[in-house]
Amino acid sequence: MSEYLMEATYFPGCTMKTGADESNLPQQLVLDKLKIKFYEIEDWNCCGSSSGHSVNHEIGTAMGARNLSKAPKGRPIVIPCPNCYRNWAGAHYHLTNEPETLKKYEDQFGRINTSDPILNIYDLYHHVFNLARLKSVVFENTQSLKDLKIAVYYGCGAMYSKQLRPKGPPRDTVERIMTEIGADVVTWPYPHKCCSAFLSAVYPDIAEELVTQIVGGAYEAGAEALVTTCAMCQMNIEMREVSARMSNKLPVFHLNQLLALYLGEKASDHQDWWKFHLIDPIPVLKKSGLWG
Repeated sequence: MSEYLMEATYFPGCTMKTGADESNLPQQLVLDKLKIKFYEIEDWNCCGSSSGHSVNHEIGTAMGARNLSKAPKGRPIVIPCPNCYRNWAGAHYHLTNEPETLKKYEDQFGRINTSDPILNIYDLYHHVFNLARLKSVVFENTQSLKDLKIAVYYGCGAMYSKQLRPKGPPRDTVERIMTEIGADVVTWPYPHKCCSAFLSAVYPDIAEELVTQIVGGAYEAGAEALVTTCAMCQMNIEMREVSARMSNKLPVFHLNQLLALYLGEKASDHQDWWKFHLIDPIPVLKKSGLWG
């Protein structure tokens, strides 16, 4: 019998692998505490989120097909980045519904895994929290986030068509988890508004305007910070807050960071997480009693 609650194949993606330490480091702690074991796919390639799918449909599908050819059968495939998930799921959809496409890429890459489910990281957390509600899993040494007023931000990357969504998790997954770990979740108007991450280099004025609306909406709703599952959204919003002329600037937490705190980690022990933030989250953590 495995010592782990769950084992999964893992695709980190370019962002988590190269620059998103503030998301990746707490994720490792959360997985350890939840007894989840990840096996990183060997020799994976970029999912095509940044350019492949928009430049050429076949390039995006080919990138996904090659990744799926590297995924061993028998374990769910977990992807932390919403945009990576969307591109994986899109390739999977074409490969399972277009026999000629599947044959084309099997001739090129060999066996392609179309049988195992593809999950976003918060789909996985949703499953674990469901087990906790059923008393099948008990979280130990937790600390409530009861004094943190938070706005949940999915971004447009998490807006998948019905065909690309796994069966089960509802759209309020992150809000429900935040409520259950004690945070005060605000109701606000822009949880799915695009943050302009892929426009920011070409149209910075548009990017600043969109981020100003997002952060302003969260602030007016009473939030002290935002939480997201997307490392690109986290980076882009804080980067645009720094450059934009905004009177109210909110830090953006990654879901992994807040889950790690809930599961007993002390914020003050992890300076390596907070130093990557462009909007300093430490004052909010101290105000919410989460620093010590």
